[in-house]
Amino acid sequence: MSGRRLAALLAGIASFLAPLGIYLRTLSPTLNFWDCGEFIAAGYTLGIPHPPATPLFVLLVRLASVLPLDAGVAQKANMMSALFGALASLMMFLLVLKLTRHWRWGDGPLPHWVRIAGGLCGALFIAFSDTFWLNAIESEVYALSAFFLGLVLWLVLDWSEQASLKRGNALVYLILYLLSMGIGLHLGTILVFPGFFVMALMIRTKSFNDLELWLVGLTLALFLGSAIMHMPDAIMFTGLLIVLAAGVAFQSRGRPFLLASLGLFVLGLSVHLFLLIRAGQSPVMNEADPSSWKNLWAVLKREQYPFQLPTERKAALSWQFQHFFGYFWNQFRMPPERQWGALHLGRALTALPIGLGLLGLWHQFKQEKRHWAATVTVLLVNTLGLVLFLNFSSEEVRERDYFYAAGFYFYALFIGLGAVGLLQTLLEERRGRLLAAVAAPLLVLAAFGPLQHHWYTHDRSENLIARDYAINMLMPLEKNAIIFTNGDNDTFPLWYIQEVEGFRKDVRVVNLSLLNTDWYMRQLRDDEPRVPIAYTNAEIREVATHYFRLEDGRIFQPRDEVINHMFVNAQRSPEGWEAHPFYFAVTIPQETLLPYQDYLRMEGLAYRMTLQKGRDQIDYDTLRRSLEHVFEWRGVLTADRSTVGEPWAEAPTSASILDRVPAPGDSNLVLPGFYRDETIRHLIQNYAAAWSRLAIAADRGGEGYAPDPALAVRAMEMASLIREDLGPVVQYLGYLYMKSGDYVRALRTYEHYLAAEPNNAQLWARYAQAAEAAGERRLVVQALGRVIELDPDYENAYLSLADFIISYFPSEQNLALVRRELEDYNRRNPGSPLIEDRLRLIDEVMGYAPDSGAVAPGAPEGGP
Repeated sequence: MSGRRLAALLAGIASFLAPLGIYLRTLSPTLNFWDCGEFIAAGYTLGIPHPPATPLFVLLVRLASVLPLDAGVAQKANMMSALFGALASLMMFLLVLKLTRHWRWGDGPLPHWVRIAGGLCGALFIAFSDTFWLNAIESEVYALSAFFLGLVLWLVLDWSEQASLKRGNALVYLILYLLSMGIGLHLGTILVFPGFFVMALMIRTKSFNDLELWLVGLTLALFLGSAIMHMPDAIMFTGLLIVLAAGVAFQSRGRPFLLASLGLFVLGLSVHLFLLIRAGQSPVMNEADPSSWKNLWAVLKREQYPFQLPTERKAALSWQFQHFFGYFWNQFRMPPERQWGALHLGRALTALPIGLGLLGLWHQFKQEKRHWAATVTVLLVNTLGLVLFLNFSSEEVRERDYFYAAGFYFYALFIGLGAVGLLQTLLEERRGRLLAAVAAPLLVLAAFGPLQHHWYTHDRSENLIARDYAINMLMPLEKNAIIFTNGDNDTFPLWYIQEVEGFRKDVRVVNLSLLNTDWYMRQLRDDEPRVPIAYTNAEIREVATHYFRLEDGRIFQPRDEVINHMFVNAQRSPEGWEAHPFYFAVTIPQETLLPYQDYLRMEGLAYRMTLQKGRDQIDYDTLRRSLEHVFEWRGVLTADRSTVGEPWAEAPTSASILDRVPAPGDSNLVLPGFYRDETIRHLIQNYAAAWSRLAIAADRGGEGYAPDPALAVRAMEMASLIREDLGPVVQYLGYLYMKSGDYVRALRTYEHYLAAEPNNAQLWARYAQAAEAAGERRLVVQALGRVIELDPDYENAYLSLADFIISYFPSEQNLALVRRELEDYNRRNPGSPLIEDRLRLIDEVMGYAPDSGAVAPGAPEGGP
């Protein structure tokens, strides 16, 4: 093997192994929130996830799940993503080598090491970019899709070098087959075709003509139009018949290209027949029920997703482009997080990869215009084109960067080309070889910058929160319970834990979003464990159309009718609700729970439906037992770790979590330190709410249990440890500390929160109360001054400040300042007898007030 080949081989291995090692190190040991749990459960059971159902991905997850590895099913599925993510990085390296193969430097080719350095630069920049890295460490479709994109583009470039040869047709057939099969991973895979199409038009000598190319393009356009724009079937089938007729005509003239292309594209799509076959076997997961050709076609057309014309913008186009470029800028972010004045060093250094990409666009245009046309077309379609088509609003339920993952991938290709172009430019300088030899390793080293910047936010090796959230929601439920859930994050983890780990399969999870569909109602009625639905199929079809606007403005949906139907049927059964106790997950929005609010009793992460009317009901004993002894707190309150993900079981004498987790501020307190994104922070807020409800109940006492001040304090402390940024939790904790006589801790609690929320007037008022109880009189004055500053019309603050100055700091200067504050308030809010009374009192006191001991109301010195 020559030195050049050996160097390329070693660099290629590095472009694969370096990302793979990082991915395995930061890999999620189990599921994450959003679609991961659904995909893992669907793959493990050969079920059917949400449309378009991604059948190829489901089959690959199933294959990964049975591999003889010492890892859990979820871990193996995540490892599959890591493998394909690393392969996509390798494809990036190979693409840069391919695209620069014929680049010239002077009278000869570029030095091989220059191309290798550029390939490594592009591969590593994409490998450690924000979106790509996250997709490579969880069970999602995008890492596999990226590999397909890289592979198909490489084949397109390879075809361009032998387009006129007989082998050229074979490569096109392979490209079309892979594109259509890749749709079984993600529809976006097909968006490489526009690049092939543009480049093929520019190549005059090829084994097929432009008319055949246009007809193949028309076929893909018809498919896309039907799949994403809800094109009428008549238009699509008419178009396909025209293309088919043309294919037959070409075949009769000895030109099989068009018919063969159509046949192979259909063959690739045949992976979707898995949905038809498997749905007919009633798998445990069978979304949209594609067990008939009609339903399968509805899944392929994505009928459940409404299409909106790009001309009808959901948000201003300027906002949508800004939204995209915000994601784009964060992909290749560089360290460090240091700032000098207006200069942020990390953001400034991020200009390096962005600039390299722009440089790559220019250099490729100069060197090879056909390749440039193909790659730029693919880049534009997958970035700015998607901004126009996807039409995101400012109220999306989650971050949408993953939709642009292919665009970020292709921009990294230009980063690699830019690195090659930069080194080529340096070679042309006087001491070019020395400059390029120094710059090449520096560029490769710079490609590790995003690795350092993103490490903390992308290391999921200790994150078990989604899995334990599912266990904690199901564990306290009664046998054969029915639990209503709201969306992806309170449903998919439950499906995973039931179907993959076999935990609490007696519980029936009913997703309210799906309960508006007829197919889901039938499955709940017919599949075990069944729910009390007695509708006939005809009645189900009728109920699924029932949408009404109520007098209060709410929309009455089919799900509301089905829930009421289930309640009535359960009550009529001989066993009553004892056979199927009903629960609502705490994640369900309050407006959805409104009709049942007076009959809900909190028992953990779920409300139990009862026949007893009352507001804010809790099952004190069940809630306390769940929080103290049943729930798993890994990653929330404890740093316990597990990489296997074995089903959790309660120990008979499990110690209370209150005995294992010290109070806030205790030197022995060790909380998990890994990054928790906004989704996790939002969902674990439900734990804080449960602890808060327990604390309030323990503070006040109730029917069957006496007040327990110590428990109230400890429970509210646990809530604050989970979400210390929740104002109501901190305020109530401070109140409990004051109530128990621990005024110093009350002050420290408020001060901690005020450091993050210095403009919270209500919290400053609480702080003033705590300072008064602790005898910190100057702090009282300062806190009340802040309240008045933040809320100039809060009358009680003026009254308290006046009383405090009169009682403790009655100097002439202080009294004059307070009087001025009261007069200002009185001018804005005339007619307050209490303010008038304080003004008269101040006038009386000022007659004998000493002119000393000045403390300006609201002065910040000495405050928190």
